[in-house]
Amino acid sequence: MDHPRFKCNGCKRDTEFLWLDELDTPEGFKAYQCMDCGCVGIKNVVEALHVPDDDICRCGKCGGWMFAAVACHTCSLISAK
Repeated sequence: MDHPRFKCNGCKRDTEFLWLDELDTPEGFKAYQCMDCGCVGIKNVVEALHVPDDDICRCGKCGGWMFAAVACHTCSLISAK
């Protein structure tokens, strides 16, 4: 089974992540566990290593990564608070 790959905030490696789908997270974000170091955290799904660079850009408001074709999930989360 292939797992999504991200750069881990804990061990700093480009590695596979196990999604922790049973945890409730805001739209555009997922809870994960690094399959190398065991670090648990929240990732913006746009940061996945398999996402083509042409599909993403930096948000002009918050500076976070976002899908070019949709509204910024980070800004949506901030404005909901």
